[in-house]
Amino acid sequence: MIYFLGLGANLGNRIENIYNAINLIQNISGIKILNVSSFYQTAAWGVKNQPDFINAAVKIETELNPEKLLDELQETEKISGRVRREKWGARTLDIDILLSDGEKIETERLTVPHKFLYERDFATIPLAEIFPEFKFELKGDEVKKIFGSPRDFNLKIVACTDKNFGLGRNGNLLFHLDEDLKNFHDLTINHTIIYGRKTLATFPGQKPLESRRNIILSRTLKNIDGAEIVRSIPELWKILNPDEENFVVGGAKIYEEFLPFASEIFLTQVYIEKNPDVFMPDFSGEF
Repeated sequence: MIYFLGLGANLGNRIENIYNAINLIQNISGIKILNVSSFYQTAAWGVKNQPDFINAAVKIETELNPEKLLDELQETEKISGRVRREKWGARTLDIDILLSDGEKIETERLTVPHKFLYERDFATIPLAEIFPEFKFELKGDEVKKIFGSPRDFNLKIVACTDKNFGLGRNGNLLFHLDEDLKNFHDLTINHTIIYGRKTLATFPGQKPLESRRNIILSRTLKNIDGAEIVRSIPELWKILNPDEENFVVGGAKIYEEFLPFASEIFLTQVYIEKNPDVFMPDFSGEF
């Protein structure tokens, strides 16, 4: 089932709170993030005398039933420091289920579409960005797009697979093709590459690549000459340069985590079957 979520925060570091919420949602078992909107700064709705909100919309696919999904999202709010004191009051994080792909829900705990959806520009404008078929009328609220969304970093994915989208076997790449290696070099030279610990092991000498900014996403690696190590995706957003060319180059888990935020995929597909044990995540519904 496809759902569209609305995220908002107006206490603490608002953008960081949204980053962390996206990361927490992405790590909930049974949920896959498909897309994330730009970030918008909006005036508070309902109770006016409070700080402005940062709002975003997120498209997810989930096997969870609606009540279980609501439980998981409320737990995410709790982990993020949400305390429910006042209706429509200030909060570190708010997550609403805005819409589903055609299903209407009406229970004691949950109404979908959200009963205030069409009254809130801060919900409809981000939602329409990732769901172009969504129709709504603007209410005239002050909604301003700001820098900060993961999509603002213009991430590009680079991969080489066999005919079945296999990436590797036994920790090794399936192919070392001169033309593909040249293409990889030309794309990434003097730019930023982002990858995981296992991909580092496939590089020559198991060392970061020269003439590039190497960023390794790992919770276990220590300092490595020629590379920056970040422990989490929210940490990565703090150090990326949005004016730079940023390439995600592997492996499979890293691709899966960054697909929702990527603007392009540079895929070399070799029409040979190589019996891989690691595959490129499915991106058919995202590009």
